[in-house]
Amino acid sequence: MKAIASFAELTAHLQTVHTRKKLAVANAVDAHTLDAVCMAATAGIVEAFLIGDVASIESPHMFEHNPSPFIHIIDEPDVQLATLKAVSMVHNGEADILMKGLVNTDVLLRAILDKEKGLLKPGNVLSFAAALEIPDYHKLLFFTDPAVIPSPNLMQRKAMIRYSIETAYKFGITKPKIALIHATEKANPKIQYMQDYLDLMDSWRNGEFGDVIMDGPLDIFLALDKERGSIKNVKTPVLGDADILVFPDFASANPFYKGLMIFAGAEMGGLLQGTDKPVVLTSRSESVQSKFYSIAMACILV
Repeated sequence: MKAIASFAELTAHLQTVHTRKKLAVANAVDAHTLDAVCMAATAGIVEAFLIGDVASIESPHMFEHNPSPFIHIIDEPDVQLATLKAVSMVHNGEADILMKGLVNTDVLLRAILDKEKGLLKPGNVLSFAAALEIPDYHKLLFFTDPAVIPSPNLMQRKAMIRYSIETAYKFGITKPKIALIHATEKANPKIQYMQDYLDLMDSWRNGEFGDVIMDGPLDIFLALDKERGSIKNVKTPVLGDADILVFPDFASANPFYKGLMIFAGAEMGGLLQGTDKPVVLTSRSESVQSKFYSIAMACILV
């Protein structure tokens, strides 16, 4: 399989598979979510179950008519019950993907984390991994974690890296290049997370992450810009060609991607990982395209 280098290529690949994944949407009453689901159904990649207040879903300014036989509406006006129903469908195998609609994240996470009826595998770390399509970068860029874990410990960082590697493999990237991001390439022992980076590099050298290339600490120039990085005269096998960025915390990862979306025209798709099945957990402010790309990412990971 040729490596998928853009979201358009991802969509095209999914269309060649000719298999619709079943998508359960919790409280599917916001316009951006509905538009993204319609796009995914029209593209032939999902069969969707919209769970929520049917009057709101079918209102003129939301979802005036159901344009597809692959979109089904399950009437449940109560937000919490709609959320539980969506999680239950995925838990029971009636759906392949869970998607957040107009529901508070804490409500959805409580349902996902329920030990008996939830979606988190025992012993797994719940994290968020994403992909960016940046106009001036030559391929998709995966990164973690901009949303869930504020300040990861070493065990959590290892899990985040494994999830990102697994995602890269699904996109046809046979030997992902991973950059551990810092402000410079110098390993300052006074920085709280630096020992984690050094331990991660030791783990990589010992083969713990499999057939990947890892280096760090590296700054963004070294990881993503061969010309600027070369000026620094730092030898790194990742130089200007990173597939995966690992950030110190979400206080650095979150502004990184939002700044690129606002000022560089980047598009993002992102998912919760560590769960039994992919969970599309996008912000209410995310664009329709971002939500659609997140659905497409989920489809390739099922």
